[in-house]
Amino acid sequence: MKHFFNKTTVLSALLYVVFAHNISSQEPNAPQSSPKVEKPKTAGKQVKLAKKHKPPVAPTKEKPKPIAAPSQPKEAAPQAVAPATPTPNRGWFVGVRGAYVPGVIGEIGYQFNSTFKLRFIGAGFIRSFKTFSVDGQTYNKIRVKPLKIGLMADWHLWKNGFRLTGGVAYNGDRIRLNHTVTGTLLGQPADVYGTITANYKYRWAVVPYLGLGYDSGSLGDTGIRLSADAGFWFQGKVRPRVNFTGTGQNSDTIINTVKLHTANLINKNKLMRTAPMVSLGIRYMF
Repeated sequence: MKHFFNKTTVLSALLYVVFAHNISSQEPNAPQSSPKVEKPKTAGKQVKLAKKHKPPVAPTKEKPKPIAAPSQPKEAAPQAVAPATPTPNRGWFVGVRGAYVPGVIGEIGYQFNSTFKLRFIGAGFIRSFKTFSVDGQTYNKIRVKPLKIGLMADWHLWKNGFRLTGGVAYNGDRIRLNHTVTGTLLGQPADVYGTITANYKYRWAVVPYLGLGYDSGSLGDTGIRLSADAGFWFQGKVRPRVNFTGTGQNSDTIINTVKLHTANLINKNKLMRTAPMVSLGIRYMF
């Protein structure tokens, strides 16, 4: 029996040596895995218990919300009114005006900018007077026929409505008068002259004009404007063509005397040589 245990001991020792030799023959540097440390299961249970048994939280007092004032309806903001489109200071225009000599004036023109414009004018009117007395002699059936066709230039030097106006025009003014001589005239008895008929025209066919004027702004956005002028036509002297029915019509001396006399009736009148013109009109600008 003792011999059996000895054999068993020897066999066990041999198996142990073989097993150790196999282990040592493997890779010597292979890292040995560290033994896993098992977490205590009691920790997880404690966390779960802590979550289940949370301390009671004291209820928070809610602050009372302020009562909002009732909102007032907002007033509608006033809508901005678009400004009226200003009438341009450039373009064509037409106009008409009434004037103290020559009478009625029509015009068409072009405004280049806010300071300068040109106007083509045509003016005329037939005016009759019953009587006209000079040096005790009465002249009847007087007929004045003004006629002006010309070009006017306006300069708004002050860049507002006031302007300086100058121009030239064909002077087609005509004057006609009849006179039946009574008593004596120029030292001669009435029968020498009889009835004198004189037709006048001015010596200058083209006459200048100089004056001041004013143009208003546009009335609203209509393009309608008011206009006024005051100035003088520098017309010069007249040349008469005379006929008479008296006995002296065959005398050159009497004929020259009658021509001089009838010419002086007009030429001595400064308002006929330097004719004033005052006008007021309306104009439409396109």
